[in-house]
Amino acid sequence: MGKAQETWICGFWRRIGALCADFLFLSIVGNLLGITQKDFLAQLGGWGLLVGFAISIVYFGVMNSSLVNGQTLGKMLLKIRVVDSSNSTVSLPRSFLRSSFFLIPIFLSGAQLSSEVLLPYLIYPLSFIILGGFLSILYLYIFNRVTRQSLHDLVSGTYVVSVNGSIGTPLSIWKTHLVIVTLVLITSFLSPIFTSDLVKSKDFISLLETEREIRKNELVKSATVQEFSSAFNSFDSGSKTIKFVEANVFLNKKDVYDANIAKQLAAIIVDAYPDSLNNSFIQVTLTYGYDIGISSRWYSNVYRFSPKDLTRLK
Repeated sequence: MGKAQETWICGFWRRIGALCADFLFLSIVGNLLGITQKDFLAQLGGWGLLVGFAISIVYFGVMNSSLVNGQTLGKMLLKIRVVDSSNSTVSLPRSFLRSSFFLIPIFLSGAQLSSEVLLPYLIYPLSFIILGGFLSILYLYIFNRVTRQSLHDLVSGTYVVSVNGSIGTPLSIWKTHLVIVTLVLITSFLSPIFTSDLVKSKDFISLLETEREIRKNELVKSATVQEFSSAFNSFDSGSKTIKFVEANVFLNKKDVYDANIAKQLAAIIVDAYPDSLNNSFIQVTLTYGYDIGISSRWYSNVYRFSPKDLTRLK
C-alpha cells in the first residue's frame, strides 16, 4: 500500500471508534424515546425494532451523505468521512443503500423470532441475510487491510477516509477476500439444511402448535416454547438428566409478577403438548417491555411448575 493510500484510507480502530460513538448517540436517543413512549413501544412488540431501524437508517443515511459532508457525529469526532473513489461525498440514495446493507443484518439478528421462522420458506433467506451478512461485514472489517471496505462499502462503492489525509488512488480489494465472502454467503444460505430434520420432527411441530395455543390468550402478545435436556452429576445418584419445557411469553401488560397468569399458561402447555407430562418441570418466563434495537427495557419473572400439579387443576 502506497504512502498516500495509507494516510487517506481510514484505519480499523478509528472507524470502530466512530461507530461506537454513533451507537452511543443513538442509544441516548432511544432511551429518551423509551422514557416518554415506554408503553407504546411495548405494545409494538417485535415490530418495535422497526422504530430503531428507521431512526438509525435516517441517521446514517443522511449524515453519511453529501448533505452533511459524509460525516456522522462519530466520524466528525474522529475526523473521517464517507466518500467515493474520487474523494467526493455520495448522494443521499447511495448513502441509504450503504446504510441498509449495514443495518439490516444487525437489526434482524436482534429480532424476537418465533419458531415459525424455522419453516423452510423463511429460514433460508433469514440465514443468508443475518448470518451471511453479519459475518461478511465482520470479516471485511478485520481482514480487508488494503481498501478497508466492508460489505456495505463494496455494494455502494464507498470508502471511509481521513478528512485531512493525502488523497490516494484507491487500490483494488484482494480477490481472495471476495471469494471468501462469497463462500460465507453461500454457506450461510445453505446452513439451515442441517436443521431441516429438526423442523420436520413431531416434537417441533407439537411445540409450534403449543405456541399458537398460548398466543390465543388475550394477555399474550407473543411466545416461544422449547424443550431442553440438561445433564448434571449428583453425589448421591451419579449422572442425571433433567428434561423441561420452557416458555418465554411476552405480555400485553406489566403483569409479570402474577403467578396465576403463569399457571394458566403452563396448563395450556400441558393440554397442547401432552409429552410435557414426562418432563421434570415446566418453566414459564413472563416478560413485558420493549426492544427497539438502540434501546430496550424489560420486566420479567420466572415461574416453575410440576406437570403433575397442573393436571390436578383440570
